[in-house]
Amino acid sequence: MITKSIVKLIDEAIIPAVALICGKMLGLLAASYFLNLSFTINSTGLLGALPSVQFSTLHDYILAENYSNLAMFLVAALGTIYVLVRAHFFHESHIHPVLHAKLVSLNLESLIAPSYHLYHQAAIWLTFLWLTVGFLTLSTLLAITYPQITIIAFVVAANFSWVFAVDVEREIELSRSNG
Repeated sequence: MITKSIVKLIDEAIIPAVALICGKMLGLLAASYFLNLSFTINSTGLLGALPSVQFSTLHDYILAENYSNLAMFLVAALGTIYVLVRAHFFHESHIHPVLHAKLVSLNLESLIAPSYHLYHQAAIWLTFLWLTVGFLTLSTLLAITYPQITIIAFVVAANFSWVFAVDVEREIELSRSNG
């Protein structure tokens, strides 16, 4: 069972990891484009395989980095919100009967998800959310990211974790009363 859960966690981690990388890159490109920040792309990046982006001034770099960090955090937060909404409203163990009947009548039963699937997704998205908060904290300590972004990210991550804990607690209470 543990091996199956680890494989499921790895499988569930691919999409969030790609989404965060894309969010960071798109945030960097959008900030550079919309704020008219000049930069150059060199082919001598990490291990000679990835390109490196160099901005003309430190101010431009910090500005672009802040917007890209914010975009990356928003991607992590939106992914977590999606999973938490599914866990709260479309969880097969405690979906409201009226909502379940409505979904069946609209042929949308596929929205209802089992605990096994939801909790793996939530664990991955919350892990990536907290890793993003850790990255933002480190960037703030290095005076790259504005502290306000990190504080807001921490508060959001703490609240999302609390919402998930409440859902897990409700699931445990339901399993105790049924078992």
